[in-house]
Amino acid sequence: WIVRARAGGKVVNKGLGPYPTLSLASARDSARDFLITLAREGQPRARRTFGELVEHWIDNVAKDKNKSWPLQKRRLEIHVLPAWRDRQLDSIRRADVRELVEGVEGDVNPNRVLTLVRTLFRYAMSRDWLEASPAEAITKPKDEAPRDRVLDMDEIRRVYAAADLLGYPLAGFAKLMVLTGQRRTEVASMRWDDIDLKAGTWVLPAPATKSARSHLVPLSPAAVALLEVTPRMGDYVWTSDGDSHISGYAKAKTRLDAFLAAGGPPLPPWRFHDIRRSVATHMVRLGVLETVVGRVLNHASVGVTARVYALHSYEPEKRAALEAWAREVSR
Repeated sequence: WIVRARAGGKVVNKGLGPYPTLSLASARDSARDFLITLAREGQPRARRTFGELVEHWIDNVAKDKNKSWPLQKRRLEIHVLPAWRDRQLDSIRRADVRELVEGVEGDVNPNRVLTLVRTLFRYAMSRDWLEASPAEAITKPKDEAPRDRVLDMDEIRRVYAAADLLGYPLAGFAKLMVLTGQRRTEVASMRWDDIDLKAGTWVLPAPATKSARSHLVPLSPAAVALLEVTPRMGDYVWTSDGDSHISGYAKAKTRLDAFLAAGGPPLPPWRFHDIRRSVATHMVRLGVLETVVGRVLNHASVGVTARVYALHSYEPEKRAALEAWAREVSR
């Protein structure tokens, strides 16, 4: 059922619901309510994006009531906004929420992401921006102990080789995670403007990193070679539409696991974030100092001087470490 009206010189079409789920009598009631609202307000309620919801909630609720709002904002920027920033609120379904939460990786508890998303959708309902929350009735993931899964070199070899079967853009995305040890979202949102292939460098601006600190990643010859054959379809290196970077990590991981199982015994349970931990562990095995490994991973350092270290600090050591690691992967 659709009701059509004119408001402010524009024709407005409002979907009411499908027949026979919505009867003729109910459709007429809904149409009448909509027309009354339209007459009173002069125009239909604007559809809002998830990014607009986040901005409004932070400015009008979180900043006033929660001292930890910067952490919540950062959590949204890392785990939610890359996938949903431009999505219309009413286009997000329960399956989208489930996939997002199940795909959360790293040190953050996915339960906290679900709670935060649920809070935002309930706020949208309170503002009449949404009729129902897609985050309700989503079971919280089980609490887990801190992860210590490290892929051995044979597992790294299998993941790196199987990644080719994913095709562009996921193949390069997965292989670059292995070659650089950077976070999943940081690699996924990689921009061509931040890369200098001649110099072999990738500079992550502060807003793009979990630590909110600019980070220089020296690119090994293997990483440069991978990027040189990657097609350019827009601002992002890994994109499916030329406008936004890839997401849907859980689906990509499921496909990769299927390829791994088809080519040999399934890997013990693992996540994309385990690649980062594995890179760090094997670098230490290769003789790289833990201080250098920490700089490669852009971990926070102790002390004011260390926390504000120059962008090019430890660049030679980081380059040597990543090139040694790339040779080990190649071997």
